[in-house]
This record gives sequence, C-alpha cells and structure tokens, in this order.
Amino acid sequence: MLRILNSILYGCLACLAATPFVLARAAEGGTVPLDVEFKLTDREYRPLAGVPLRLVLGIEDWQAAGAGVRIVTGEDGAARFTTQAVIDRRRQWTNVGFTPFSIPKRVDHISIAAELQFAVPRKEGEDTIHHWLYTAEIYRYPGGDFSGATGPNFQMKVDGWVLTGGGYKLWNFALSLDETNATDKHWHLKLALMRMPKAQLR
Repeated sequence: MLRILNSILYGCLACLAATPFVLARAAEGGTVPLDVEFKLTDREYRPLAGVPLRLVLGIEDWQAAGAGVRIVTGEDGAARFTTQAVIDRRRQWTNVGFTPFSIPKRVDHISIAAELQFAVPRKEGEDTIHHWLYTAEIYRYPGGDFSGATGPNFQMKVDGWVLTGGGYKLWNFALSLDETNATDKHWHLKLALMRMPKAQLR
C-alpha cells in the first residue's frame, strides 16, 4: 500500500517522516544529469545492506507508482547511480542574522522522495507493513550553503492507541554543480537517511 504525503511544511531540517507533504513544482529549470550518492544507516550510523527502495528526484509526476529509480543498498549501505532530474531556480526567504527580518535569495532547488517500508504495530497480531513516500526539499544558496524542509513526526491512531515515531531521518545532504564541465550542467546529490527505532503504540 502506497501512501503519498501531500502538504508542505517549511522549516529547519529535522527528520523525514510519514506526514502529508506536497512537492512544489519547478518554478524554472530543466532536466539535467544528476549523479547520486545515497546511504542508509541505523541510528548508530551503521550501514543497512540489502534494503530495496525507490528514489524520486526532481520530477513533475512524482506521485506515479513507477516514477524514480529503484535501488538496493550494498554492503556499505550505499548506492550510486546517475539519472535525469529537474533542478530549478527559485527565491527562498532567508533570515537576516539573528533578526526577525528575512530577505529573498535565489537558490537552486530539488524535490526528493524515498519510498521505504514502514512497520505499523497492532495491539494484537503481527505488524502491518506499508510503503510510504518520505519527502523533502533541498535548497542550495549562493556560496554553497544548504537548507532543507521536511515534515515533523506524525501521530495517528491504531485500534484506539496513539502511534508515534518518525520512521526515517535525513541526516546528511549536499547538492553541488560540477564546475569542470563548461558545456553542460551536471549536478551531484549526496543523500543519507537513518532508520529510526520502530514506532510504538501508546
């Protein structure tokens, strides 16, 4: 069962979680080659090998069941591949120092999503396994700084009990342009997710 997260919450990067989320459509930009370095770890940063997942990177039809690239993590918990993605240019409001004021800055932006298994415990019987699409927005500022936006931990009820837990956390990311290629834009994306402890019924 695939549940798509479909509302945007902006803020500092905290954790990837199964919560409503909608990926913003590109304001301007085109399809470019993207080299991806992906890594999946546990909470102690140990690699998780042999995990199948689907990555959807900067495409308009991100909700399509067949969208993106399907991979399986290696012994080091990593996967490397090249794909086509939309990286657009847009304006992002940024705080001025520690003041309450903010100004718009031109940033490079990519929307990302990862389809991963999420175990929902039950009061009685075995866990129910869902496939949820975790989403995030990554922004690259002039000078090479980064920021991101994801959803918070979610809460829902199962058999009258409250289910809490984030599932996965985005703990490292970087978006960069290959400056050595003068004729074509070629981008690099580094992405690392962490599997959090299994959700509990409370």
